[in-house]
Amino acid sequence: MKNLRFNFGRSGLLALVALCFAAASAYGQGQSSGSFGTGLLAEQQQIIETLTNKTNELEAGIARSAEDDAALVDIRLKLEAVAAQVLQAGQAFRPRLQEINTRLEQLGPPPAAGQPPEPDIVQLERQDLTSEKAEINALLGVAENLSIRINGLLSRIAEIRRELFSSLLTKRYDISFAMIGDVAGEFVAETTKFWRSVTAWLRFVVQFKLPSVLAATFFALIAAAVLLIGGRR
Repeated sequence: MKNLRFNFGRSGLLALVALCFAAASAYGQGQSSGSFGTGLLAEQQQIIETLTNKTNELEAGIARSAEDDAALVDIRLKLEAVAAQVLQAGQAFRPRLQEINTRLEQLGPPPAAGQPPEPDIVQLERQDLTSEKAEINALLGVAENLSIRINGLLSRIAEIRRELFSSLLTKRYDISFAMIGDVAGEFVAETTKFWRSVTAWLRFVVQFKLPSVLAATFFALIAAAVLLIGGRR
């Protein structure tokens, strides 16, 4: 009987040690994943802060280049590149969020009231994962707001360029009295040249081509008369 009790106690002790080892291993994996997630969070947070500062600089450049279409095009291209980097920073959290959600599903919900409490290791792991998920979602919100802001700046640039193009088409120039005199003088000179060309052509026709013109007119009238008479008959 004593030997049986000793064997049972030793088996229970081994099972308890194995259970503790499994829990410690799971907690160690959770701590390792948490450290990786914390490093990823800090890295992407720094990236988003850098992109925010760059967006601030480009927005200030829009105000300085409101009359320069080429500069506005360059700023637009840079903003599009920043928008792509913001999107990439947001997508970097997808694998980690999937890991967190999977692990939370494995842990299950906290025990309800009246049920036995769960081990402290499980409770701490759930709290760490939930806190990390909240921080990631907050940073994703910052990235989304930055992306919306960049889209607004792109629309603003398009509107400024549209106004520049419209003002260029409808631009008016001040005409002084001196310019009016120059225009009138040029009009008189061109009119004189045109009249000289017309009179020279008429003089040439009268002197050298009048018989041919009269002959052509005579035959044309005869042909018309023949057609008219023949048509009546």
